[in-house]
Amino acid sequence: MRNGKRFSITLRTFPDRPELPLIATALQDQWREIGIELEVSVANYSEIPAGHQDGSLDTALYARNYGLTPDPIGSVLQDFSQGGGDWGAMGWENQTVADALMTIASTTDQDLRRKKIAIVVDSLQQELPVIPVVWYQHTVSVNANLKDVVIDPLQRSYGLSKMYWAD
Repeated sequence: MRNGKRFSITLRTFPDRPELPLIATALQDQWREIGIELEVSVANYSEIPAGHQDGSLDTALYARNYGLTPDPIGSVLQDFSQGGGDWGAMGWENQTVADALMTIASTTDQDLRRKKIAIVVDSLQQELPVIPVVWYQHTVSVNANLKDVVIDPLQRSYGLSKMYWAD
């Protein structure tokens, strides 16, 4: 309580990723233990970027995969540059990070990119403009006799109908 008002916020999430509402409920229980009333709102995923834009977003739980592409600079630039994007940090700005991201996005000099990436990573880990709650590593083992195996990094399809045993 502060000035007679209970600390109460809303966490927005969406059902497109079936694990998100379950994780939101677990977070709700954990936050309750420290005295924060967390209302969970499971709605269309567009509610999160809409809340970013109109300033009504308290907190959100969503899945963001920076490892999906060989070079995630486009997503990271959108999420953590000045002004932020529809996803990522809301209301957080760090000029050093913004400058480093612009350099990363505009150079092919791998040594310079590594140095600037280290600056971004250190800042994100120290300042925590977003907090990773859970993460996983998608590991797959496939028998050499199984053909037409496709690994979907988003786990939307296992492609079972297209796999077959080699003759």
